[in-house]
Amino acid sequence: MSITARPRTATLAALAVVGALALTGCTPAGDANPTEATPTTTTVPDESAAATPDAGGDGSATADALAERDAFIAAQQQPVGQTTLTAKTPEQQELVAQQRAHVEANGGQWSEQAETVTLALALDACETSILNGHQVDQDVYQMHVASSPLIQSLAIDDASREGAVSIMVFGTRFLCPDDAPQWEQAWTESSGQ
Repeated sequence: MSITARPRTATLAALAVVGALALTGCTPAGDANPTEATPTTTTVPDESAAATPDAGGDGSATADALAERDAFIAAQQQPVGQTTLTAKTPEQQELVAQQRAHVEANGGQWSEQAETVTLALALDACETSILNGHQVDQDVYQMHVASSPLIQSLAIDDASREGAVSIMVFGTRFLCPDDAPQWEQAWTESSGQ
């Protein structure tokens, strides 16, 4: 099965568990098959606390990655450590507009929290790309999903975890489009598709 054709059974199961559709993720290909992520409390991770490239490697590569990460953070115009994010750049605004349209088209309601989660998931993935030298493979993907405090806070079950990951991967298309194909490929591989 391709990324664009996710099964709806996980979606229905998540709706039964959650009882309401709080946040629906677009799939990376932008189709109308939603997945859910129901946040309880969302705190945007402090980007400075993210994993850094292997310190045992070339020190200049690490310094370059950190400098690129800092430049990315500054360009995104999002305050570090805030609990609420709003779209500021044209790319963020387009991501939020498409995500909101998808949520509302599938019967969900958009909220400030949905915008925060959408932006935070994408920003975090893009930062991971930068800190890994724009080399996102299956190992980087799995480590990111398993260790992301934001994804863990959204993952009340497998369906909600998949919803958060779906939003994250979709968001890379807007905020770090050169890295998006790697995230999409790793997501596809992790799903056994």
